[in-house]
Amino acid sequence: MLRRAVEPWVGLLLCVGVGAPGCGPDEHAPVADAAPVPVDAAPGPAYADPADFDRTGCVPGSLEALSSAPGIYHVELQFAGNATAIAVRVDDDGVLVNGFPGGPALQTADDLLLRSEVPGQGVRALDLCALDASGTLTGTYARCPSSGCFTAPARGRRVERLAEADASGLSLLGEFAGAPRWSQGLSVNVRVVDEVAYLARYQDGLRIVDVADPAAPVELGHLPTEFGGDEIYNDVKLVDGPAATRYALMASSVAGVVVVDVTQPSTPTVVAHLGTPPSPGATVDIHTLSVDGGRAYLANLDTGLEIWDVTTPTAPVRLGGFARSQPFGFLHDLFVDGDRAYLNWWDAGMVVVDVADPAAPVELGRFVGYGEHTSHSSWVTEVGGRRLAVHGDEQYGAHVHVVDVDEGGPTFLDDVGAWQTRPEVSVHNVMAFGDRAYLAHYQDGVRVLDLGDPAAPVQVAWFNTWPGYDRAYGENFFEGAIGLDVDLDLGRIYVADSHRGLLILALAAPSGLTAAPSARPADAKPPGP
Repeated sequence: MLRRAVEPWVGLLLCVGVGAPGCGPDEHAPVADAAPVPVDAAPGPAYADPADFDRTGCVPGSLEALSSAPGIYHVELQFAGNATAIAVRVDDDGVLVNGFPGGPALQTADDLLLRSEVPGQGVRALDLCALDASGTLTGTYARCPSSGCFTAPARGRRVERLAEADASGLSLLGEFAGAPRWSQGLSVNVRVVDEVAYLARYQDGLRIVDVADPAAPVELGHLPTEFGGDEIYNDVKLVDGPAATRYALMASSVAGVVVVDVTQPSTPTVVAHLGTPPSPGATVDIHTLSVDGGRAYLANLDTGLEIWDVTTPTAPVRLGGFARSQPFGFLHDLFVDGDRAYLNWWDAGMVVVDVADPAAPVELGRFVGYGEHTSHSSWVTEVGGRRLAVHGDEQYGAHVHVVDVDEGGPTFLDDVGAWQTRPEVSVHNVMAFGDRAYLAHYQDGVRVLDLGDPAAPVQVAWFNTWPGYDRAYGENFFEGAIGLDVDLDLGRIYVADSHRGLLILALAAPSGLTAAPSARPADAKPPGP
């Protein structure tokens, strides 16, 4: 729902609190291509006034038209070799700079200055001092840990609901976030089999919900994370075992893949683990996984791809793996179909690998250099006899790209077409069947694309899950619709939404059913710590 969007000079997460699905709650940060240079090592208060910032590029008076009302802003910080996105929320009485509280914002015709100072965390400050005709703000971000201060150019926009109807072509059948309401965790992924939903919910663990009556879901079982603390379950996939048994494979940030016997949903039980630590005694951080043909393919954030035989889920066997030789990037997500794995290796692009021999996978090519350099997720489908990958970037400026994955053809791994809602809201998870792609699109909710003409994807349906400005939101760039599962037979989309829990949508409104308002219910509470 989210990993390694970090400030590279200190290795501290920008994702805080209950975590964020885009960058995840990992404790170990990647090495940036180039670390920022300290500009002010003096102790004491810093960046409390616009004059403390570099004023190059500022346009006096350009923010005159910017509303002083509360709002949420998404901002890209452009460090050398490492761009990362943050959220800032401006309230009547203070600000949040990516979840860190601060004093009131300074809003003038010349500047929007947001500043947070937290003991032990230092200063985070953002001065936006130019607003262009497109609505893009530019300025400077400053971060001052104990070692000194560092700055980066910044660009961003105020994030509001899109100017459209709440929904089109999709309708709300039901919504569930516990009874009583779940008090912690973010809903980040979901898989549904036999009208039972299995939810990965970060620190809250696994929730199992009966959705046979989508208007009245019933919780069947709950399994907390094994180790508590900062451990999260970020992904869930399902496999069947012998004698009508069923197992949920939970991607853990600490324990690898946790194999859970969910045959009796009321008593989910841990029966095995998958995953190889990067060093003896280290934690095993598996972010996502894919299951195909009795094998589980794991995205190990430290070591790369792991391939396991899970035909007997209680006794999994490692078959092999694949690690890139480049000293950058990390395996964030993946899609596997037969003997082809499509590996989303973040800034190293989407890597296509032949996994027919799991002990010796072979790289076939990469989709990279398309602009954003944040390969996050993908799904392969066939349109008009042509194999295409629907590829989602993440971070500021994200697009959906349609990529030719017909091997041997003249356009193999070419960028066939692209689609975007707006640069300030990121894409997250993707599924595709035939000429339809289904997107969990963070603050832009659920989007459905027609790929009939792959060069020009067309949006044909949507459902907004995000309410716009709300004090329960705005703590992180990655909020809203995060995970989804599609049941074409029942005509449903199941959505894991960070704050709202589980939403059940109909692909077309049944007779007499009106699309429900998509704002968060008034009695809903934000996730707890």
